[in-house]
Amino acid sequence: MYIVIAGGGEMGSLLARALAKDHEVVVVDIKPLADRFSALDIRVVTGNVTDISILELAEAGQADAFIACTEVDEVNLIAAMLAKGLGARAVVCFVGRAYYAEAFSDPRTAEFLGVKIDQIIWPQRSMAKEVLEVILIPKALEAEEVAGGRLRLVEYRLEAQSPLVGKPPRFETLVPGAMLAGVIRQAQFFPASEAVRKLNKLEPQDHLVFIATRAAFPELQAVFAERDQVKRVTIVGGGAVGYLIAQGLERRKVAVQLVEQDSERCAWLSEHLGSTMVLLGDGTDTELWDKESLDRADALVAVTNNDEKNLLVSLLAKQLGVEKVITRVSRSENRRLFERVGIDIPLTPRQSAVREVLNGLYFQSVQELAVIEDKLELLEAPAGEAVWGQEVRELFLPKKVVVVAVLRGRDIFLNDESVKLQKGDRLIILAPRQMAAQIGERVGLPSA
Repeated sequence: MYIVIAGGGEMGSLLARALAKDHEVVVVDIKPLADRFSALDIRVVTGNVTDISILELAEAGQADAFIACTEVDEVNLIAAMLAKGLGARAVVCFVGRAYYAEAFSDPRTAEFLGVKIDQIIWPQRSMAKEVLEVILIPKALEAEEVAGGRLRLVEYRLEAQSPLVGKPPRFETLVPGAMLAGVIRQAQFFPASEAVRKLNKLEPQDHLVFIATRAAFPELQAVFAERDQVKRVTIVGGGAVGYLIAQGLERRKVAVQLVEQDSERCAWLSEHLGSTMVLLGDGTDTELWDKESLDRADALVAVTNNDEKNLLVSLLAKQLGVEKVITRVSRSENRRLFERVGIDIPLTPRQSAVREVLNGLYFQSVQELAVIEDKLELLEAPAGEAVWGQEVRELFLPKKVVVVAVLRGRDIFLNDESVKLQKGDRLIILAPRQMAAQIGERVGLPSA
């Protein structure tokens, strides 16, 4: 694909690095940034992204995808509309304000303007969605429903007291209808078959990635967590992300306490939220924790705009025994630091938004369903004509790529390499991120 990225800041850099290996990428920025991207095989055009002559120089009109991601909403919106007018096939626009996200997602806006922006990305909403997916399942580090809710991807971390520690990674009979897709140990992924050969025994801190049917999931969940659902959540930070998470939890009948230190924002939150208890205070104040029993929460979400405060709140929560801690990390370079000091799930709005963009750019109906620890992707792809009649085991796939299920109508073939592929079959595939772009041709789809 030919992709033009308008904006070479942090978001543009993340996208360029994610796309450059498998696509032809051009970055446009008003600043000369050739040195920043010297390690990547991309072209850099210097100029204003709202200047039509600059967009023409970048051949934005011929782009399969145009992504506007500067730091200024209005610049992104103008650049996106110009690129669409020039003929760009798919246009993605980043915005930082809720009213822009709402206005340009409304079909009537396109009618009035005469130009439709294909996808509006509001990073705060992307992150809130990601938090909600993982927060509601006790002990889970990642959780995602796929195949219309018929399958669930879930990742657990083995605790020292788990009865699975010291046992071989064989899970054929652990729970009928659930399969171990792989093990992540010290940032390295081992598909289940490779884990059996190379890891010998499971160790504390190993991450186990499962795919389970809807019927099997409660039994699988019971192996790793005593409770089947989260009932009480504390949120520290009442900005856009905290508000959206509280809204989502309210819809799921979860009791929420939200701590915000700005009195005017507290008043707004109290007016716009329903059952959430809004508390005026500082999330690092131990007296507030004692007074409001914040440590009784099943999970804590720290989503202020300050990384240092989020880290302090999270460490306090861990010390007081909160079972699951999810933390916002505004600066991507801080993410590994948060992991090293024991924060369960550090998330960045930008990374969440990048995943949302990549999901929309896959060729030939190959869709990204989930990303695991920024290392693995769960994909759904149609079986191309070239592989009809082949068994799953006969597919020419790299060693670390795993076909976890085949969908055929309402039938699901889970972890069955003997299935002969037919027209209309769809494959659920787990693959390292660097291999994801190759999946289409490997399952019989024509190359781009």
